[in-house]
Amino acid sequence: MAIQPTNRPSTAKAISASSRTTILQNLAATASMLVSQQQDDFSSRLLDALLHLSEQTVRPAEATLSFNAFNHLRINIAVFQKAMSDCLGELLARETRRLEAGGKSELQQNDLDLSLVTFEEMENKVLLGNISQSLELDIAEALGALNLRIGWLIGREEMPAAENPFRPQVFVQAIYQAWGRIDPAVESHKVVLRLLGPELFLPLGSILQELNEVLVERSILPDLTEAYRLKKSQNKIGLPPPKMAKQDESRYNKVRDWLLSATKKGKDKGKSNHDEDLNVPDLFAPDTAGENWNANTISVKVGPRLFGYLTNLQHQIDQLEASGESTEIPKSATTLRQVKKQVPPGTLTEIDENTIELLAKIFDYVFLEQSIPPDMKRLIGQLQIPLLKAALIDKKFFIKDDHPARRLIDTLAKFSASLDQQKGQEDPLYKMIEQIVLRVQKEFDQQIDLFSDVVSNLESYLAEEEKSSESALAEPIAEALRQERMRQAQEAAENDIALRIETGEVAGFVETFLETQWTRILTLAHSVEEQKPEVLAKAIKVMDDLIWSIKPKNSPEQRKELINKLPSILALVNAWLNAIKWNDPERVVFFSSLAERHAAIVRIQAELSSRHQVEIAVNIAQKASEHRMTKRSREERQKKRDQFTQMVDNIHQGVWVEFARNNGTAATFKLTWISPQRTRFIFTNRQGQNPFSFTADELAQTLRDRKASMVPMESVIDRALSAALDDNE
Repeated sequence: MAIQPTNRPSTAKAISASSRTTILQNLAATASMLVSQQQDDFSSRLLDALLHLSEQTVRPAEATLSFNAFNHLRINIAVFQKAMSDCLGELLARETRRLEAGGKSELQQNDLDLSLVTFEEMENKVLLGNISQSLELDIAEALGALNLRIGWLIGREEMPAAENPFRPQVFVQAIYQAWGRIDPAVESHKVVLRLLGPELFLPLGSILQELNEVLVERSILPDLTEAYRLKKSQNKIGLPPPKMAKQDESRYNKVRDWLLSATKKGKDKGKSNHDEDLNVPDLFAPDTAGENWNANTISVKVGPRLFGYLTNLQHQIDQLEASGESTEIPKSATTLRQVKKQVPPGTLTEIDENTIELLAKIFDYVFLEQSIPPDMKRLIGQLQIPLLKAALIDKKFFIKDDHPARRLIDTLAKFSASLDQQKGQEDPLYKMIEQIVLRVQKEFDQQIDLFSDVVSNLESYLAEEEKSSESALAEPIAEALRQERMRQAQEAAENDIALRIETGEVAGFVETFLETQWTRILTLAHSVEEQKPEVLAKAIKVMDDLIWSIKPKNSPEQRKELINKLPSILALVNAWLNAIKWNDPERVVFFSSLAERHAAIVRIQAELSSRHQVEIAVNIAQKASEHRMTKRSREERQKKRDQFTQMVDNIHQGVWVEFARNNGTAATFKLTWISPQRTRFIFTNRQGQNPFSFTADELAQTLRDRKASMVPMESVIDRALSAALDDNE
């Protein structure tokens, strides 16, 4: 059913058929691109899951199937990923064409007709459906928003998730078809399908959110609240509003209840109230231009007597500061509470009183904040009266995070961590902030934009200071990048060797040699791979030839080939060892053991009995299993990440961390730079001086040992307001 034009939002424009097609094609291309970016991580998770299943299951048949599937994927991973891209592209193109034509999805039709398929196919279809349903539950919000926007795009009043071209079933089907191209064994399909849960699957939530953002950029329902309102007015069942809108509405309701609490009590008791008490406009009433309640001027008429009293008090505090008589560090909002006590009788309305008390509780919280130095608290305390005037004339102060007056306090609190505690009040930044507070005290009356001006000045000052320090970081950053590249090269080298010894066919003394000395050689080779790729290829070939040389040679031809190649292999091994200058006595011991092994191999031997061959195969398999278990155990240990490793994973540039010194004092430093792979972190002071670095593990351990702590970066006003409102409830 098409929606009538009168039902569309006033900001919406008619979309032509060609534009609709272009938008849907763009969505399909975006989805394919996002999936391609996630293929490596998804394939890695699937490999781990298959290998884990083969080792943990008690059913021999399932162990064999999962291990074979693991090998299929490991060998054909590039083919699998290309098949995923191809299948997804085909399915999305077919689904979007079907959507425009108004027909039923072919996937739905196939699901409904199970009469002509085998039992295995029927079981797999049921599995596909169950997986899709579990994924839909996991991403219900993003999928619901996309349903609404695509339905709006094609002019349909209702568009069920089952007809959305980007529903989870399409992505599951693409992976299912791609698997069939690398592993035709029907039995393995069920094993793979059972592993495709929300934790292992592609991150569909973030993918669908990206698709929503693409539509928003094309002005397709940028504000879903109106669409929900329309559906509600038509008595349709809709999704809940977006989370952020819920939070805003909840905050508004709590603030409104606080400000009107005394007024409501007065009404209940039959008391009369000042006219000003009733002048609290609906914060959600849209303005005529943007239809967004956040854009409103939420103001309450303030009596001239009250405003005059506050202005006089503001000037008195300014004069007191100028004379140097006010040096007390505030511990609570005594200045604000004195206003309630000392203001002339009849000056305050009940809403005024509630506004003062709510702001006082916010300042109480700020003055208790341990991350704000005492000197900064004294400066912030001087802003109590200007902020009270701002909150009285504009109630958006309690609602909007970006209100100019709130931004000033938040900015001062944020950058207080960067003050040089040794310089104290002689720090140029402190003097800059002191001038800002003085200006607000002298100039603020009712011009809210003054707060924006002083915040802009402070941010410009800090930006210039940071810019001047960039050159000082060039050398430590270059060293950190070098260390990270070498660490990546070492990990790649260790992986190259692990892939070869985990087969169980490498002798123990050669394993030790590869893990110690050849790792050094491959690390150097990987570190210069971009400039000299042939070096890595040669080092790997010498390693593979060495491993080949110690494997059993059961025929005269194989033994003859070994005799012919052995001098060259040994010469190249020695040349590489000379390159890393390994001249320890262990080198002689290694080549002695190697010579004994080669001599035993080339010695004429009788044909191995079947029993002996089985024993060798069993030993190799047992050794390979031990390697896999060791690798799995190591990976499991690495996956066990506590709150401190998670903190390091999520830490971002610009945060401040307080470090404990050996003498019992503390100093705060900024995280100035993070390496591309997030393995190195450089900290400096505010001016970019005194740089020092941590690895990710070192930083996590420092936090774990309580030798460092994160300085809160969230809005101090927001935290204070939430605490006050929660206490009130």
